[in-house]
Amino acid sequence: MNRTTPGVSLRLVKRPSKGFWAILENRRVTSTHFEEYKNPPDAVGLIQGTVAAILAASDIAEKAAAVQVAEIRGVCPTHMTLIAVYGDTSAVEAALQAVQNQLCDTVFSDLA
Repeated sequence: MNRTTPGVSLRLVKRPSKGFWAILENRRVTSTHFEEYKNPPDAVGLIQGTVAAILAASDIAEKAAAVQVAEIRGVCPTHMTLIAVYGDTSAVEAALQAVQNQLCDTVFSDLA
């Protein structure tokens, strides 16, 4: 799944490879709310975009399906621009679909 939504880019990785998993876990920000996986989950969704868009996307994803969301460090560690959505394939797909549907309806405006 490769989808574009205003403000975000969505990717779905089914059955993550060992290399993908090692890179992702090395970049995941440690958090007390995140339950560690002993083995890679069935799927990982990647959401990249502006800070405001991915914060909204993380909320949408967790409310839409039984998934875990984590911040992933990018090239510039001071800007959160990537999150990963972890879970079984159907849950991650549902979460990404909800993000796409709800963010497409978002009105972007200047709040001057």
